[in-house]
Amino acid sequence: MNKVFLISFLILVLFASCEKNADQTYTLKFYGDAYEDIGYSVTIVTDGYVIAGQVEDIIRDGNYISGSNKNMGIIKTGWDGNVTWKRSMGGKFDDRGSKIYQDPDGSLICVGTFTDTTTLIPVQTDVYVVKVSASGTIEWQKHYGGAGNQTGKDIVKTPDGYMILGSTNVGREPVTASTGNTSGKTDIFLLKINAVGDSLESFAYGYPGNDVGVTIKPDLGGNFIVFGTTDMSNPDQDKNNMLLVKINPVGYTTEPVIIGEKKDEYAADLEVLADGYLIAGTIIKDDGNQEIFVSKLKNDIYADPYFTPPITITGSNSAGVYALTKYRTNSFLLAGYSGTGLSTRMLVFELDAEGNQVEGHQMIKGSSGTQVAYDVVSGDDEYIIAVGKNSYDVNSMITFLKFRF
Repeated sequence: MNKVFLISFLILVLFASCEKNADQTYTLKFYGDAYEDIGYSVTIVTDGYVIAGQVEDIIRDGNYISGSNKNMGIIKTGWDGNVTWKRSMGGKFDDRGSKIYQDPDGSLICVGTFTDTTTLIPVQTDVYVVKVSASGTIEWQKHYGGAGNQTGKDIVKTPDGYMILGSTNVGREPVTASTGNTSGKTDIFLLKINAVGDSLESFAYGYPGNDVGVTIKPDLGGNFIVFGTTDMSNPDQDKNNMLLVKINPVGYTTEPVIIGEKKDEYAADLEVLADGYLIAGTIIKDDGNQEIFVSKLKNDIYADPYFTPPITITGSNSAGVYALTKYRTNSFLLAGYSGTGLSTRMLVFELDAEGNQVEGHQMIKGSSGTQVAYDVVSGDDEYIIAVGKNSYDVNSMITFLKFRF
């Protein structure tokens, strides 16, 4: 399909479907070329926004595409969403960025996944970290791995550097009913690095089976909390469930907690509150459709959670979320998708402090194809910025959406 026609078509269909008040205004931008460009993370900086994700660099021979390469991409924009600078980093194979973080000095650090070019069969992946200046100059880039596959998902600042959340499929012995893991199964992976990217320590956590962390946040007690998904279950649970792990600053963990019911539940994001935690995710229902859940947890993660009723999205019998963030003083934003399969629309909505949807504060954008919001942030000016992708056929572009309710 001709790329120019595709971009025009996507812009038309995205503008054609927007559930919002008539007096609302918004900014909608697309970044990318042919094939797969995806925005996974966004952060607010002093003079605009920075997006991290995957960019597919295209090799052309005249009017023909002769090759391509997926790389970690970092895009700096102004307040209007126009690109200030763009960087593409990686090796010969598929790489991507998952989370972007701004240091107090204004520099940016991005964590993601690097496909190791030194091991061709089988191809292995490493945690990939790149640090760039506020102006986009690459200060250093390193990848961390070894046996098996490691991926990078999230990053937080520590007193001596950074703590990185990812995954690993290296086996851990001994394997029992509740400890260890067989090679090839996925564990939560934590990597500590210093300010210049030197590896300090690494740890793997989880049950036998597959455990995946989706986010790591510093809590109010000086520890870290990891939220993720596990296929381990207790007698009153089944299928996939939510997993919480508290970790102290030196990497020691408390007993993990499995939260869930007899449903297929997938963790999305977590926010630390003054009196506990707010968690969000997606439930797969028996009919194959999906629904959004939000739960309030106490500071004591072993206490029973408070489950709110599933979130109903106007005009859709299926929806899911990927991101949760604080908004205003006592409310929250969630971002994800409305719809199913290859026909989804970008979704952003607001919840109050009690977990209730705020009337009229629901944004749905998209039409034909697949549109998804993977991250959302908001600043003091109450502008909401969501990033993700819009896809049609074999092409996908990074989407930037800025608006106010």
